[in-house]
Amino acid sequence: MPSSQPQPVSPSGIVTLPAELKTRLQDCPTLPSLPNVVMQVIALARSPDASLHDLAHSLEQDPALTARLLALANSVLYSPAKATESCVGAVSRLGLDATLSVALGFGLIKGHDRRHAWRLNYDHFWQRSLVSALASHRLATQTERRDTGSLFTIALLQDIGMLALDATLPELYAELPTQADDHSIVIELERQHLGCDHACVGAWLADQWGLPERLVDGIANSHATLSTCSHQNRCIIAASLIADAWLSTTPAIPFADLLPRLLHHLEFDSANLGNLLTALESDLPSLARLFEITQPPAFDSHQALLEAKQLLHAHNLRLNEALEQQRQELEYLRHRHELLDHRIRFDALTGLYNRAYLEELLNELFLTAKRERSALAVIFIDLDHFKQLNDRYGHRLGDEVLENFAELLRGLLSTQVQGGRYGGEEFLLILPDAPVKQAKLVAETMSRRLADTPMATVDGRTIHVTASIGIAHMGCNEFENAHDLIHVADQGMYMAKRGGRARISHFSPAAGKRQ
Repeated sequence: MPSSQPQPVSPSGIVTLPAELKTRLQDCPTLPSLPNVVMQVIALARSPDASLHDLAHSLEQDPALTARLLALANSVLYSPAKATESCVGAVSRLGLDATLSVALGFGLIKGHDRRHAWRLNYDHFWQRSLVSALASHRLATQTERRDTGSLFTIALLQDIGMLALDATLPELYAELPTQADDHSIVIELERQHLGCDHACVGAWLADQWGLPERLVDGIANSHATLSTCSHQNRCIIAASLIADAWLSTTPAIPFADLLPRLLHHLEFDSANLGNLLTALESDLPSLARLFEITQPPAFDSHQALLEAKQLLHAHNLRLNEALEQQRQELEYLRHRHELLDHRIRFDALTGLYNRAYLEELLNELFLTAKRERSALAVIFIDLDHFKQLNDRYGHRLGDEVLENFAELLRGLLSTQVQGGRYGGEEFLLILPDAPVKQAKLVAETMSRRLADTPMATVDGRTIHVTASIGIAHMGCNEFENAHDLIHVADQGMYMAKRGGRARISHFSPAAGKRQ
């Protein structure tokens, strides 16, 4: 299957067509062509020495074309103060590009052999082209651009490649929805079938006719997006979208989609669009007659925009509801994550760090201390006679003691003292970059508070609890890993228990004794 991407642009600025397609186009005997008078106008338009009189003289060879030029020059589109009755006056008022537009458009329509339009809807094709051209002209005027004539011409001719493809490959449009409300559907399917789209073919055809390079380039780039195209092509592309919406069976839907895009890319709000559509309603009938095109369907711009804004409002409400639902879902997930994180890091009974997180934290601090050759202290705490307490008063009171001790311990915690429940009635404190003296001071403070604070009350009688405490200290990288540091602190705690409990013991692995 051919690539669905557009063909690359050659150094001359013309799109390079796939070789097979180019050959078929060149060999097609019914390819769209222009009358001699139009070809003369094109040649004069390219000549730097040609005058308006030369151009008018060529145009006057075709009375019907001259009449259409006069009708356009005297139309509301150009707001004439006084009607002109000469071809020179019409050309002077319209300018080269608009004159070329009329000549090309009328020449193509007049010269088109409908016997060869096997599949393409001829009326829809020219209605879209005319609405696009007029909308492009109005957009350029309202955004204060000076190149209204060339924009009108490019927009009018942007789809001429479809005429060439219909003549060359009649089976193509038997398969493609050429009247789709969204023209991009046609473009994408053409790229899939051919490896290029009708803008590429139209630019090639325009180049074959000898049209000025700015018009050829405009046709070639007429299928860019509003976000990536030049400002000139932005008017053309926006006008095409307006034409698609205008000709849609449900115009409010595409207009609702178009409104925010026009505001973002052209600073064109709903009031501007309303004015433009009103002008189109007024101008289209006379221009359709001018180009001998079946008049586009009747259109109530006020009602269409009203419905579009209602749809847009409803869409924004749904979007806000979806965003709010998404916010709530994210909040729920964040809350669940926090709960999960809390469960992973914290002990359910005491609310302090649990063993897994304490070991993870100590390992990080241990590696930092090893790397920076700094101090690190660990305090291992075991509540004395806790089993007997549980056996005598029950586990419920045991839990109360643990909760109250945790609250007492929490009063010692800070960034310099971190800790939690290591398991059962065992607790661990970690003191990064702390000397032995500071570790002993923390342990002594906790022992005093424990002696002064009852951990439970039974039948009006307070229950006090004591603790055996072991201290391990790393100052000279004498430990291989964090687990060894905990083990040494645990050994210190057992020494305190063997010494009579309710004691503090600093165990030195080097000396193998209590300090």
